[in-house]
Amino acid sequence: MRFSYPPIAAACIAIVAGAGVLRAGGADIGATGAVPSTANLARTFSYPAVPNPPGKSGLIAPSAGTRLAQRGIITPAVPAAVATSGNPSQAPYKWVGLLVVPEPTKDNPNSIGLCTAEFITPSVLLTAGHCLRDLPDNPLGPWPDATKGTFWLQYQNDSGTTFDIVCAKTNPGWTVPANYNSMNQQQKNDALNAAFQHDYAMILVKGTSPTGVMQYALDWKGKASYAYRIGYPGNILSSAIVQKAPGYVFFSNEIPMGPWSALNLVVQWGPITDATTGMSGGPWVVNLSATESTTNNILIAVTSFGAIQSDGSQAFPGGTFASYLTAAEFNPLLTSVANGCK
Repeated sequence: MRFSYPPIAAACIAIVAGAGVLRAGGADIGATGAVPSTANLARTFSYPAVPNPPGKSGLIAPSAGTRLAQRGIITPAVPAAVATSGNPSQAPYKWVGLLVVPEPTKDNPNSIGLCTAEFITPSVLLTAGHCLRDLPDNPLGPWPDATKGTFWLQYQNDSGTTFDIVCAKTNPGWTVPANYNSMNQQQKNDALNAAFQHDYAMILVKGTSPTGVMQYALDWKGKASYAYRIGYPGNILSSAIVQKAPGYVFFSNEIPMGPWSALNLVVQWGPITDATTGMSGGPWVVNLSATESTTNNILIAVTSFGAIQSDGSQAFPGGTFASYLTAAEFNPLLTSVANGCK
C-alpha cells in the first residue's frame, strides 16, 4: 500500500492521549438522540501514569534533540496550535464516534467513561484496550461491562446515531500476569509497559454502519511517516465536536524514549497540546482527505497513551504512543469479535 505525505515542515510537540469517560443509556440501533452533556458527566483523568524504571524520569536523553531536528521536528518558540474541528458528515470523521461506557464506583455510581472508536467493518468498532480494561488503574479487574455502553456515531453537540454493544474483546496481549500483585515494583512496571504494545480492542454492535467503514493497514512499518490523530478530547469543547491533530510518525526505538525504546510502539509527534483525554481509541489516519479513495483515510493505529511523570507533567510533550497493528494479532481478534466474541 502506498501513502503520500504533506511536505516536511517545522513541527513541534503535542499531547497526552487518554481515556476520559462518560455515559449514555443504551438506545435502539439507528436512533438519533441527545446524550447528556459530556461536560457534566465525563470522568476525565490524566491517563496513564506509565511506569518508569526506579530512579529514572523517562525524559528524553539530550541526544534526542538532534535526532528530532533531523526529522524536522522542532520545539516551537510560539504558542502551540490548537486542534482543528472535523466535519462529521465527511470522511474520515463520518466513521468515527464517541464510545460511552458506564464505570460506576463506590464513591460515584454515575461515573461514565468516554473514549473514541471507529467502524472498521459494518458492525465492528476498533478502540483502545484501556477504554474497556484500565490496566494501570486496575490491573486485574473487575472492569466495566462494555455491553452496557453505547457508541454514538458522528457524535456532535450532544447528539449522534446510537448503537448498542453486543460484545467486546481486548487484544489478548493487553493483560498482566496473574501473579501481578505479588511482583516487586520493577516487575510490575515491566509488565504494564509490555502490555501497552497490545493496547487495542474491538466491539461488536447491533446493526450496521450507515456511513461505511474506515480502511486500515497492518504490518505497515516503513510506509507511513505522517498521520492525523482523530477523536473527542474532553478539554476541547467538552468533547462536543470531533477533532484532528497532525504529527510525524515513527517508532519508539528510533530515539531514546526511556523504558519504551525497546518496545514495539508507534509514536506521533506534533504541534497540538490540547487534544488529550478522550482521544484514546481514536484512529491515526494517513492521507486524510474528504475525497474517498482506496489510498485515502487509512487507519494505521489508535491512540493509546502519553507518558506522564510523577509530578503530573508530560514526559514527552507532544508525543503520543500507540500499539503497532500486526496481522498476527489483529486478524484473529477481528474474526472472534465478528463471530460474537467467541
